[in-house]
Amino acid sequence: MWSTSKTLMTVLLACLTIIHLPARADDHDLVIITPHNMHIQQEFEWGFADHVGRPVKIRWIKQGTSQLAQLLEAKNRATPGESFDIDVFFGGGVPDHDLAAGRGFLQSPEISSELLAAIPGQVAGVPNHDERRLWFSAAISSFGILTNRRGLDNQKLPSIQSWEDLAEPRMFSWVVIADPRRSASVQVCYEAVLQQHGWEKGWPILMQLAANSRVIADSSSAVPNEIASGNALAGPCIDFYAFARVAQAGKDVLQYVCPTGGTAITPDPISMLRKPPHRRLAEQFINFVLSREGQLLWVLPPGEIGGPREHALHRLPIRPDVYTTHASKILGTSPYEQAESGAFFQLDAEMQKARLLVLSELMGAALVDQHRDLKAAWKAIIDGGMKPAALEEWQKVPFTESESLMLAKTLEGGGREARQLLRTWAGVFREKYKAVRSLAE
Repeated sequence: MWSTSKTLMTVLLACLTIIHLPARADDHDLVIITPHNMHIQQEFEWGFADHVGRPVKIRWIKQGTSQLAQLLEAKNRATPGESFDIDVFFGGGVPDHDLAAGRGFLQSPEISSELLAAIPGQVAGVPNHDERRLWFSAAISSFGILTNRRGLDNQKLPSIQSWEDLAEPRMFSWVVIADPRRSASVQVCYEAVLQQHGWEKGWPILMQLAANSRVIADSSSAVPNEIASGNALAGPCIDFYAFARVAQAGKDVLQYVCPTGGTAITPDPISMLRKPPHRRLAEQFINFVLSREGQLLWVLPPGEIGGPREHALHRLPIRPDVYTTHASKILGTSPYEQAESGAFFQLDAEMQKARLLVLSELMGAALVDQHRDLKAAWKAIIDGGMKPAALEEWQKVPFTESESLMLAKTLEGGGREARQLLRTWAGVFREKYKAVRSLAE
């Protein structure tokens, strides 16, 4: 009897275990990790199903790009060199796909020669795929400023044309930015500020952007929401969030601005994970995204032949031929044409990658986590008449640009040293803000 009871208990426990197991890759036709929103997921799943001529069940794993990178790292530690049980990495920034490629997480997909011929090697000097063709640009992203034109007029504030305009004292409490530790897209904006103005002048501009912010959002998608509602009047924004909001509110209410001399442009990649469980379909999906058929989903209005079913995606395609026939009517001048006129600021990709972590963590420790003290110090400077001694203390950089690259290695190593470095930064800036307030009186 004991044996029978024990057997029944074992079976029951096994059943409960199965019930609580997460969905396996084999339960789906494809598994895709992505920071893309639900609308993009739905439209590309529907479009791909139409393309292959049968229903396709995709398991989407959506998180911020940084969290997706952490997911891959954790899976790799658990099973080094093995499959992630994931097929495709769709969206995010070049640094994230470069990092995945460098860590051996990606595998080169087979792309048709026709598709390769249709996509230029670069736009504005920025590669559209890496040298080993482990990732390919699926769309183009530009990074600029979304403004509430009506709100600026009501507050008798001038129009915003540059990053420096966002940092002006008159914009105090009218700006919104996102935490760079949670948003890869706005981190590109901050890097553009540093590369356009240099470390010595760029860092104080970033401080003032944060100090002028009414709130610091947890995600890049929250920035246009704050601006559209009028809670804030301007802030750094990736183009497709801005395009969507402008389309909803109207161009007389909202405006997307390409900052003078500082508009960054970057590919939005797609790649295949190593040892994908559904390789053939994964390669088909990547080829579909890069095809003319897939690229039209980015720009056509819902319901138009070849366009999305329900949701306008407001993205810049990677293929020049799509602009020739469609996108120019919807999104304006092709970025390839804009690049020829020098409209874009070309980011140093190696520099961006080298200090990706240090910039995010420094801004987090110094500006985001101490936002109240940061604002109080900047307000004291403004109210005190911009006294030179207070400004001099405010504008001091915490370390040189070359030192920042060395500190990046400490952060990348993690562990006790990295944690101690963050605590040190927090203490240094806490004292800095006290000193500024004192000097501003």
